Amino acid sequence: MTGISKHSRPRRLRLGLAAVLAAGLLTAACGFQPMYGANSTSAQAEALLGSVAIAPINSDRNGQVLRNDLIDKISGGRTAQNPRYRLDVQLETVELGGLIQTDASITRYTVTMRSTIQLVEVASGAVVMKEFARATTSYSVPLSEYASITAQQDAHRRASGQLADEIRSRIASFLETRHRG
Repeated sequence: MTGISKHSRPRRLRLGLAAVLAAGLLTAACGFQPMYGANSTSAQAEALLGSVAIAPINSDRNGQVLRNDLIDKISGGRTAQNPRYRLDVQLETVELGGLIQTDASITRYTVTMRSTIQLVEVASGAVVMKEFARATTSYSVPLSEYASITAQQDAHRRASGQLADEIRSRIASFLETRHRG
């Protein structure tokens, strides 16, 4: 016999469930809202995100891909009608060799996309938000040249998607706190 009565186990289970329920009720009462996920932004923030026009970004392929990702994630693939804000993004992409073999060949690269983002109020031309964001991914270099090019392009696409998510979260958070109340 372990010294634990057969009645104490159900009691501990009930106390544990009560604690979880209490924590859930307290979190709901404090206005907690998840930062990521489907319900991460309020309806008001979603409407405000729809009023953000995304300006063209750099003239290279990474800028085009990031702009398309931002349009998809910020305004659901639609162009903002009568935008209240304009998003200006300066993008820099750096690719560094990270794993160097004894024969001096590089078999792993790290791709970092860094951006300066400015949210400009269209009516006044004032910069209302300026921040920096970045995303980092990596890829391995296989022996096949085609596979290597594909891995590199995939790493750039993943970094662009991560950066677009980060930028969207920051803009949504800013707009929600600015227009709250």
